[in-house]
Amino acid sequence: MNFKNKDPFGGVHGETESSAPSPFKIDKEEALKEINRSMDIWDEKKVVKKSFLQTLREGKKKDDDNVKAPHWEYSQKSKEYVNIHLIWSKKIIRTLANVPYKQVRVALNGLKAFYSQISSIKPDLTNPDILLCYNQTAKNYGLPEKQINLKDQIDTEILDPFAGIHGEDLDVIFNSIAKDKKIALDELDFSVEYFDQLDVIKAKKHIKFLKKNPKNFSYSYKTSTEYFDVFLYWAGKLIKSVKRVSKQRARVALVSLRGFIKSINTQRPDLNDPTILLMYEASKSKHKPKQTNKLKFKELLSIDDGGLSYWSDKTHRWIQGRFDKNKKIFIPPNKNL
Repeated sequence: MNFKNKDPFGGVHGETESSAPSPFKIDKEEALKEINRSMDIWDEKKVVKKSFLQTLREGKKKDDDNVKAPHWEYSQKSKEYVNIHLIWSKKIIRTLANVPYKQVRVALNGLKAFYSQISSIKPDLTNPDILLCYNQTAKNYGLPEKQINLKDQIDTEILDPFAGIHGEDLDVIFNSIAKDKKIALDELDFSVEYFDQLDVIKAKKHIKFLKKNPKNFSYSYKTSTEYFDVFLYWAGKLIKSVKRVSKQRARVALVSLRGFIKSINTQRPDLNDPTILLMYEASKSKHKPKQTNKLKFKELLSIDDGGLSYWSDKTHRWIQGRFDKNKKIFIPPNKNL
């Protein structure tokens, strides 16, 4: 009696080794799929969520709505800036840090174009980024890596993964003047709001006005609610004030004060203005490295106090060194920053 052997796979056959896609091609397809997903998340499009069965298998809650984009994340210093990753073969190859919000879409488009133009058959390994991608695939699949001496490409235009977009140095953008400006504006916004509800019955006031007092004005007289002293505070110091101002004029002064602070250029403050100069010196003093219990290295103190830190008149911040944990040495700050 003849029995035909049944095929347990129902006649389904895999690709032969010669016809199957290469690991590098697979990684290119995955890169394109993931960059499209990252762009969809950036555009706030609906992302297909995992099924209930998938979430159970992965041990995640059904209500986990924190969808993470593979290729980008907000900077830790500000959501106005974004870190963008070149990812290949499930690995971050390199990161373009602190891209301004308005340029993120351009950089993501650049990444998609970069992935699309990589040849999966004969990739251009003279491009340093493509070489890094190629070798990452090789690492993941146990294949030999390529060692290529990259020449200086003076006349050749190298494909840029980020479409020519550059990140910002947030240490410069968020200098001491910028930090104090934000604090001063937040306080002024609160003071103006507080002033506008002075006549509201206490029981109807918003709770935030009951828990905190305004910093930029106070009553001039204990027995009158018609006159005010208005203050310009900056970096924790009283810079200027006007006294005994009528109620109507006091609000004008507060709004004017807010406009004055908004107009300050934190990258190029006008130090010819005597008021701004006083504010500048207040910031310099406030952020000066001070001896505290948390300060482990004397080198972090200012030069005047026996350390190595110095104030930069170019970037308006204190420039400090750092301690290298691996080498166990203190690295002095770079000069002329």
